[in-house]
Amino acid sequence: MRTCHSDDALPRLIYQTSLRLQIHADKVLLPFGITLEQFQPLKILERGGGAVGQRQICGLAGKTPANMTRILDRLAGKNFIERRQDPEDRRAFTIVLTPVGRELVEQVMGLFTSYLDQVLTGIDEADEAVCRRVLRRISENLDRIAPKDIPGAEPG
Repeated sequence: MRTCHSDDALPRLIYQTSLRLQIHADKVLLPFGITLEQFQPLKILERGGGAVGQRQICGLAGKTPANMTRILDRLAGKNFIERRQDPEDRRAFTIVLTPVGRELVEQVMGLFTSYLDQVLTGIDEADEAVCRRVLRRISENLDRIAPKDIPGAEPG
């Protein structure tokens, strides 16, 4: 039977590893004056061709609009992004990656590639593929589970 009480329980290992990855990534980003949380929308913008709607960024980043507004305010203050009003909807904004922001993303992605090589040292491609498959399955399972389906969990 699976248990969540042991130090090597899979959910605990996933959580601890994720936390350590975030802490390490924040240290890599420190010289650039941003955090991993702030880098995420920049990466979304770069993948989206440099301009993406603010609501879409919220959805892709899994952040609330208020939280994303705070993050984007900081990025705009550092000239990494610009907000442009949507001509079809005055309440909506398109977020645009500035040349300074694009340069930052290129530099950081180069560092993260080197960092990833170090993190994955000693793990062959087959093990990495198994890990990806297992993590995707866990994520899919989490998408299907509602709090009402967990024995003893009461909606708050």
